[in-house]
Amino acid sequence: MTAQKPAVVLCVAAEQLSLSVRGLVLQSEGYRVVSASTFEDALRLAAERRPDVITCEQPFGKGSGLELVKCLKEVNPKTPILLITEVMESIPQTLAVDAYMTKIDGPEAFLRNVAALLESTHSGSHAA
Repeated sequence: MTAQKPAVVLCVAAEQLSLSVRGLVLQSEGYRVVSASTFEDALRLAAERRPDVITCEQPFGKGSGLELVKCLKEVNPKTPILLITEVMESIPQTLAVDAYMTKIDGPEAFLRNVAALLESTHSGSHAA
C-alpha cells in the first residue's frame, strides 16, 4: 500500500506572522506548506508548485487580495482559493473565490475550510 502524498497549500499573506501561524497549523495536520508574501512570489509559486489549495488574505498588504485572486485564477483556474478577510464583506459574484472566512474565525475553521476545498476538488465540485 502506498501512502497518499500530502496536499500542498500555498499560503499568501503580506505579514510574516500570519504566514508562520497558518503554516504551523497546516503542517500540524500533515499538509505541505508553501508561503508567499508578495504578489509576484504568489504568482510564481502558484505556477511552479501547482498547489492543491491556495489561501489568500484580503486586504493583501497595501493592495487588494481580490486582485491577486483574479491573477491566481488565471494561473491555476481549477485550484480552489480560500479568501481570508478582516471582516465579512461582499465578494463579487464574478470573482472565482471558492470559500471565504474572517481572520477571527480561528484555526479550526481555517482547517475545516481547507479540508472542504480539498474534498470538493476530489469530488469534482467546488463549495462557495
